[in-house]
Amino acid sequence: MRDMAVREAEPIAVEEARRRCFEWASPREVVRVPLVEAVGCYLARGPELPEDVPPFDRSLKDGYAVRAADTAGASDGTPVSLIVIEEVAAGGWPTRTVEPGTAVRTMTGAPVAPGADAVVPLENVRLPEGSAGREGDRIELVIPARAGDEIQRRGDDLPKGSSPVGAGERLGPREAAVLATAGVLEVEVVRRLRVAVLSTGDELLSGPGPLRPGQIRNSNGPMLAAMMRMEGWDVRDLGQCSDRVESVVQAVHGALESGDVVVTTGAVSVGDYDVVPHAMERLGMKLLFQKVAIRPGKPMTVGVKDDRIWFALPGNPASTFVTAHLFLLPTLRKMAGARVWDALRTIAVLKGRPSEGPIPLTRYWRARVWLEAGRAVVDAGREQLSAAISSFLGANALVEVPPGEDPRVGEAVAVWWLDVPPAPIGY
Repeated sequence: MRDMAVREAEPIAVEEARRRCFEWASPREVVRVPLVEAVGCYLARGPELPEDVPPFDRSLKDGYAVRAADTAGASDGTPVSLIVIEEVAAGGWPTRTVEPGTAVRTMTGAPVAPGADAVVPLENVRLPEGSAGREGDRIELVIPARAGDEIQRRGDDLPKGSSPVGAGERLGPREAAVLATAGVLEVEVVRRLRVAVLSTGDELLSGPGPLRPGQIRNSNGPMLAAMMRMEGWDVRDLGQCSDRVESVVQAVHGALESGDVVVTTGAVSVGDYDVVPHAMERLGMKLLFQKVAIRPGKPMTVGVKDDRIWFALPGNPASTFVTAHLFLLPTLRKMAGARVWDALRTIAVLKGRPSEGPIPLTRYWRARVWLEAGRAVVDAGREQLSAAISSFLGANALVEVPPGEDPRVGEAVAVWWLDVPPAPIGY
């Protein structure tokens, strides 16, 4: 890191810029919260389950709990006759032991009576004339059972003391269900990030109202706020401010003091109204980098102060979209405690591409990727202008084109998946 007064003479490589962000980032404080309030957070510690799941041997089907040995040789011609001694529903508990020649009518999810080692489904049971298959009635088995049939043993699903959801994993509906079923009521998570979003530009209009000549509507602010909220973080929308150093400093100062992350869009290049770098310097930020050898998004600047970070993204919508996915979101996921924070990167066959030639920057084409005949294919044949919002509408991937390269249709290209959770380590 260096003072803002020392500027990067040339844009740095994408890989180096990402490395600096990830190297700086570290998880925030750990808090203990009720399970339902932790959804969207990353676990700081994988809780050990206090109970077996299931907590008892239970039936997987409606049927009869029996001794498998009693059913040997059962067939249509030579059925085995048993007497029903009890009925047990889900939520109940057996009071009788299955002895030779007996059975217990057992519903799905109900405990299996002691003495029984198999459950025979109702469809494999025949009722003699006058029998309803209830307590005191006789039943006939026409198919032999094997020990263990249709029984889920205690702890078979999730044993007591195990940690099925580990540290660094994001707590979602599935994880909440797993922990709740074993009696976990509270979890230790990395607290939610506090993120402030500010759009700069005198030309922007936020909210309703007619546009004045020369104005456009603010799209970057809502887009970034939506990204952050979908990640489960606390977002403070600072709206917009004018292209003046004092305005930016005033808008950002409080957010830097009370939050973790500030994200601004616009006013970050080298024009007369690109004031964000000066505002960073005024607020005592240290520079991670200024300018990246990337298209779109070259002017992006990132500064830090103590444990706060400021992402100054370019104002063109496609630049904001690309740099947010490549730099902002992975860095913030690491700060939020994610074990794996980066997007999934894979190889796909290029099915369509824009009409442009090679340049000495790493390009990221907005694209659509899907699976076709067992392989990934990607179509980047769309408008790729930095100012074109349509370039990322429907896009679920970025095609990475290294400097000086110009892949043709049919060639293999590197693709970043945008709508797929980060892949597990070792993927």
